Amino acid sequence: MAQKDANFLGPCTCIQESQSIGWTGKIEVEAHVVTIRNAAAADDAGLLNPLLKRWQDEACSQMVFGLPAVQSVINFKWDRWARKLLLLEFAFYMVWLLAFQVFMLLFQDEDLSMTLSQLVETKRGIITVASEALALLGMTPFSYIEICTVLEYGPKRWLSIWNLMDLATYFLQIAIDVLHLSRLNVRSEILSILVASQCLLLWLKIQYFARVFQPTKNAFVDTLRSVVADVKWFLLFLVLTMWGFAGAFYILFREDQQQFQEFSTIWHAWLTMFNFMVSGFEFGIFYDCHNPEAAICLVVLYMFVVAVIFLNLLVGIMTDSWSKVKDNEGLRFLCSKAEVIDEIETVVPWWVKSRNPEWYPAYIHVLKVNPESADEVEMDSMWSRIGGNREESILDDKTELNVKLAKITKQLEALQAAMHMQGKITVNNQSASTNSKNGQQDIDDSKDDDTQAEREETFGKSD
Repeated sequence: MAQKDANFLGPCTCIQESQSIGWTGKIEVEAHVVTIRNAAAADDAGLLNPLLKRWQDEACSQMVFGLPAVQSVINFKWDRWARKLLLLEFAFYMVWLLAFQVFMLLFQDEDLSMTLSQLVETKRGIITVASEALALLGMTPFSYIEICTVLEYGPKRWLSIWNLMDLATYFLQIAIDVLHLSRLNVRSEILSILVASQCLLLWLKIQYFARVFQPTKNAFVDTLRSVVADVKWFLLFLVLTMWGFAGAFYILFREDQQQFQEFSTIWHAWLTMFNFMVSGFEFGIFYDCHNPEAAICLVVLYMFVVAVIFLNLLVGIMTDSWSKVKDNEGLRFLCSKAEVIDEIETVVPWWVKSRNPEWYPAYIHVLKVNPESADEVEMDSMWSRIGGNREESILDDKTELNVKLAKITKQLEALQAAMHMQGKITVNNQSASTNSKNGQQDIDDSKDDDTQAEREETFGKSD
């Protein structure tokens, strides 16, 4: 890019007042303009959509969302229209979630021997059918959003574990409604398993909205995704190690499988190993088997390898991963906003966009608080908007502290320069005074020499 992405227009002064506690203060803000024409345009014509696609293809770093021009586009779109549309989407989701919860509670005690016609003859049955119909209606906007997202990004970019979970909620909702209303296999455990799975997935999806309405350090889904990405191979090695010990215990207890159900099958043995790892075990099981010495040695080795070494390593890796996630929480917050904005933008009809030209100005103008006056207004971070909450902070506390320390350092340097200048002035004054005294002494000596010469000349004439 040949030109800068944001130009400085000039400073101005704002007055911040608080009548409740009776104080006033002046802050300096700077006017900037994003000089990329149509940076806020929709879809591929704008700045966010191409950047998101490159980031998803791992062609650019997440740091690109921290650039001032990209931040300005994200904040402009979020404040102008994206936040309102996301709240509307959240309202539809709450309809879906609450309606399904009502259906789940009523389905728990439903008489499964009744037909659909018999069910709707009761007040409880009417509420049950109405709630699942309302849940299906609340799901409809999200299925439309998912289809538009797949068409925009393509299956390769769309494919992820979280999108697959969203897709599972749509299929589960349809399957539950079909099985329940048609009364097919309604007495089997399949429907109960589907309802239980849907209940868990729906509550988990709330984190999709929470990650842009609260600090990212509290966003469970994003944090879990980053932690799992760091520990996945370690977890695989841990599972394989537990499987090896499970096979060893399964062989040792082959003559005691009728007495001890914990090792009756290889799967029971693996579940027993998992239970030993998280909650401990009783040594009485190993004392009563046919090979107590070998069993005791094996269990001690298992506890040392898995419970002592592996679990502590796992805690250390997860702690390190959490620290890395927290260090980049500002960028993750911006990136989450950009993803939500672009997803909403892909489903907004063209006629809505054409009727709101103020959503897509040719240039974006931004006012930002001067970082040097940050400590005077106690702003949360350099890139917080005026009046913003701590949740909207982009820079972390360490960066903010560095800004304040830099200002204090600059003030100390200015004070040191002033003191140095004052010292120079004092030395010059003393030097000038000394030179003046020396000059006066030279004049007096010159006068004495002239007087002496006149006397000698006078004496010479007299002789």
